[in-house]
Amino acid sequence: MNDRQSSTVRVVRKIRLVEIGRLARLLPLVYAAACGSINAVEDDAGTSGAAGTSGAAGTTGIAGTTGSAGTTGVAGTTGIGGSIAGTTGTAGTTGIAGTTGIAGTTGVAGTTGRGGTTGAAGTSGVAGTSGVAGTSGVAGSGAGGRGGAGATGGVGAVGGSGPGSGGSTQKDGGGQGDATMLDCMPGERACDMNTPLTCDANGNWVRGTACSNICMAGSCIGVCTPGTKMCVGNIPQVCDNQGLWQSAPACMFVCRMGDCTGVCQPGARQCSSSGMPQSCNADGAWETGQACPFVCSAGVCGGVCRPGTTNCSNNVPQTCTSAGEWQSGQACPYVCSNGACAGSCTPNARQCSNNIPQTCTSAGAWQSGTACPYVCAGGVCSGSCAPSSTRCNNGQKEICDAQGNWVATTTPSMQLLMNPGFDQGMVAWVEDTLSSSTIITNDSILTSIKAQSPSNLAWLAGYPNALDDLWQVISIPAGASSITLSFYYVIATQENSPTIADTMTVYTYDSAVDSFTAVATFNDNMSTPTWTRFSVSLPVSLAGKSIQVGFKAKTDNPRNTNFFVDTVSLDVVACGP
Repeated sequence: MNDRQSSTVRVVRKIRLVEIGRLARLLPLVYAAACGSINAVEDDAGTSGAAGTSGAAGTTGIAGTTGSAGTTGVAGTTGIGGSIAGTTGTAGTTGIAGTTGIAGTTGVAGTTGRGGTTGAAGTSGVAGTSGVAGTSGVAGSGAGGRGGAGATGGVGAVGGSGPGSGGSTQKDGGGQGDATMLDCMPGERACDMNTPLTCDANGNWVRGTACSNICMAGSCIGVCTPGTKMCVGNIPQVCDNQGLWQSAPACMFVCRMGDCTGVCQPGARQCSSSGMPQSCNADGAWETGQACPFVCSAGVCGGVCRPGTTNCSNNVPQTCTSAGEWQSGQACPYVCSNGACAGSCTPNARQCSNNIPQTCTSAGAWQSGTACPYVCAGGVCSGSCAPSSTRCNNGQKEICDAQGNWVATTTPSMQLLMNPGFDQGMVAWVEDTLSSSTIITNDSILTSIKAQSPSNLAWLAGYPNALDDLWQVISIPAGASSITLSFYYVIATQENSPTIADTMTVYTYDSAVDSFTAVATFNDNMSTPTWTRFSVSLPVSLAGKSIQVGFKAKTDNPRNTNFFVDTVSLDVVACGP
């Protein structure tokens, strides 16, 4: 094997398996070009070979999404000596656009033809914009003159083209063309594990920066590392072999590190079977809280009582519902105890049972006290005598009533005064006044007050420096046991000073001993706008005597006070031996 053959073997060994497929697609083109050149061979030595065609400029790289790099162009066939030039290499197809495309490299100039005139150099390829480079074009074959070879034009999406081979040896013994062997085609891209490789203009691999995700066809692609997982909200995602996130169906509860997990929706609440409040945490797991004192409802403690318990509220029985709320029943007639009606009486009530006082306890039960000596009334001992017993008290026969009180029976009280309501005018009464009007007056002349027992009344004072006296002589029977004087009065005054200026005195006068006794005194500070009854007991020492019962009034000047009196009564009770 000669040196050219050895070099060719080394190049072939460097072609990656992935390039073999690309080469297979281009072999028919190479084969057609080769056949055409062979047919053009002349038996005789040809004239000077035509100049090699100019190399085509590299096309501009196409921006777009990341894609696979174009395949490497196949070298042009060797030109045959003679007048026919080698065919131009076919351009590689444009690579698929990708994200962040890599700029195309500068096109390689065409090589000088051997023999004949020199071929024109190929123009420089235009640098591609962002995008993955197109595949390299197939090198053109130049037809050499006698001993000459056509120059191959570099064609490629990203500048580089395959080098043309020298012209083949003619039948008459022309020389063999020279060829330079490269590690890779300029502009070619490949991956070494996760590191992108780019073939430079000299045919050498240049290593780029390792990709963070995936290296494919010499370019970094994808946004994630294949096989990794993550969550977007509640949706799990897995990174596929292209480095792209693929979404799975949304999780029912929680997505964590790309997997569905949990048994509940975060933030949800519930009550456990044992009544414990539970809340769903961020990982979709139930967390149990403190036991509720009363009721757990929808995961929250509530209520004011334990279901099934009973209670009393102001004598009303209550039962705690399943929701932990008190539900009231009908009020008890006597006592509510432990949530139920009980007892036979109202607490603190009183009654008598066979003269024994009883008190109702807080539990609604009657509790007996000590038997009463006289009378039990309303649950309390009272009275001063045994019912139905009798006595003579100060000449008055008395009988004990059912309440244990002494009352007169055989001798009723007697009213001794004559003309007690003044309705008979001056009968039985004696007046002494400084006024031009009588003391006993018909109420027709009055506007603000009327007689207590129509139609006369006694009007004392009522004028400046008044001095009035109204009386009647009464004989008190011997053996009187009680003497009671009573009457109705009204006091109307113009006085406004706390100092007493005007008075009316109720009195008795015993002429036998010239004894004047003031029974009661009224004054201008005792204003009474309506009829008011007054009663007083007189001493029984007056029994058997003739006494004077009267009313004496006096006023100052200038403010007046009016003293009105009506319905006077002197009641006497007497009991014989």
